[in-house]
Amino acid sequence: MKRSMRHVVRCVAALLVVVGPAFALGGGIAGARTPVADAARQLEVVLVIDTSASMRPAVDATKAAATTFVNSMPAGVRIGLTTFGDVVAVATPPTTDRELLTQLIGGIVVDGDTALYDAVIASTQQFDPATEQKVIVLLSDGRDEGSLAGLDAAVGSLAGVTVEAISVTTEETDLSSLSALGSVTPADDAAGVAAAFARVAGLLAATVEPAAPTSSVAPTTTLPSTTLPATTIAPATTPATAGIAPSTPNTTVPAPASKVSTASRTSASLWLGAVATFLGLFVLILMLMPQTKVSKARLGIEQPRSVSDMGKRTVSAVEAALERRGTRDGYATKLSVADIAMRPGEFISSVAIGALICGLVGLLIGGPFGAVLVATLVCLGAITYVNRRKAKRQAAFAEQLPEVLQLLATALRSGFGLVQAIDSVAEEAEEPARSEFAQVLVEQRLGRDLSDAIRALARRMESDDLDWVVGAIDINRDVGGNLSEILTRVGATIRERHRMARQVATLTAEGRLSARILTAMPIVMGLWQWRANPESFAAMTRGGGLVALVIAGVLMVVGTFWVRRIVNSLAV
Repeated sequence: MKRSMRHVVRCVAALLVVVGPAFALGGGIAGARTPVADAARQLEVVLVIDTSASMRPAVDATKAAATTFVNSMPAGVRIGLTTFGDVVAVATPPTTDRELLTQLIGGIVVDGDTALYDAVIASTQQFDPATEQKVIVLLSDGRDEGSLAGLDAAVGSLAGVTVEAISVTTEETDLSSLSALGSVTPADDAAGVAAAFARVAGLLAATVEPAAPTSSVAPTTTLPSTTLPATTIAPATTPATAGIAPSTPNTTVPAPASKVSTASRTSASLWLGAVATFLGLFVLILMLMPQTKVSKARLGIEQPRSVSDMGKRTVSAVEAALERRGTRDGYATKLSVADIAMRPGEFISSVAIGALICGLVGLLIGGPFGAVLVATLVCLGAITYVNRRKAKRQAAFAEQLPEVLQLLATALRSGFGLVQAIDSVAEEAEEPARSEFAQVLVEQRLGRDLSDAIRALARRMESDDLDWVVGAIDINRDVGGNLSEILTRVGATIRERHRMARQVATLTAEGRLSARILTAMPIVMGLWQWRANPESFAAMTRGGGLVALVIAGVLMVVGTFWVRRIVNSLAV
């Protein structure tokens, strides 16, 4: 009965660990959704506006109508903006930031030719592939001038994309080009442009949220849920002739819950998921910990394998694998110097379990790529942590070495032998010198030669200064002499070298700081430019701008290594 209960507890704990994060994330996401938001996620719109010189008479009407269109769309619909004249400029990919879109539309300037086909191809690349309904709202006079691509290439890129074109009547109007791309609504003046945009906005809004019943005598039709209905070429000089009353869907959408209840459900789901995950991990850790009471195996009573036995077998298997590869001693030395009281097998097993658990969370959040990324970051974080602790203790030991040698010399002058002098260091010195010399004493008492034990300490701490001290001790053993005076002089020499090293570090601080600033400044300025002026930054992500960006990155890396080499050569 007891064995069955333990098995049930293990299963429940494992289930909590797996289901807890899924419940928290799923509840939080589902709790925040509304029917309109779910529908809006299935629609993306890209505004493609002609900014060639021929559009100058209609630019003010275009800005006003496009701004009204953006602000009239449901808040969850993602809208992008692309402009084209001589070159195509992706002002912003689809976004819900209406303020940004309004600013970008207000900053439109007309000039140059009409790269219509290139703009269509570039706009189709801005959509999220997972979006079901992709719509391009194109405003142009229709005549292409200056595109690198042809009409066939533009039409071929529109697979799965609906084009609603608005043709502004100018001297260069060409309805045939726009008709080949999608449905066209001509507009002769400012009112016609506004009416055409309003018509398209009504059609798109009807696919996202149901319209209220209308008393119009015109018959109503049901809009398809996946593609926009094709429209005929008809003048759009007034809203009355261009507008199409949205139909009333046959299905009803339940009223969304209040914000307070949605937020409370989301918070409750997150808390319940977090508590379930914590309890599951806590129980599993308790089950994995070895039992402290007297085991039945010592009494000759057979018992089934426990989770603790499985953990021990796993650690033993990892230790054996490291031993076969000849890397166990290296890992053990690193952990010892970093003052981590774990065997290599225990540390690697713990990191692997942590990476697995974090990888499962990453899988729930970002899919397989997120799982691999999170697990890799956990492993790299563990390696970085060990290396940083190791380097920190080695640097502290190097700083303490002159004082340790002075303490050894003082003890030798007092009549102590070398072993007794090291014993005084193990009792009176600061960490990490205290624990490291205590280990030297333990090795010496177990039969290892004292010089070999100190030399092993020098290799472990990567200290050339201590290696010189061992050489001085060996020479003193062979030829005799005043060891205390030798240690005093060696300590003074090491102290002077450290003083000079600190002075050089002070003199080169400006160069090292300059290297960091010069490395970080282009990155920071690039991020600021991307945020403050995305239209100009977009020009650096294609064509010649992309080539310049790659060359600049290579030169920045070369410059960073160059400055570091100069500073390091001065330090040497």
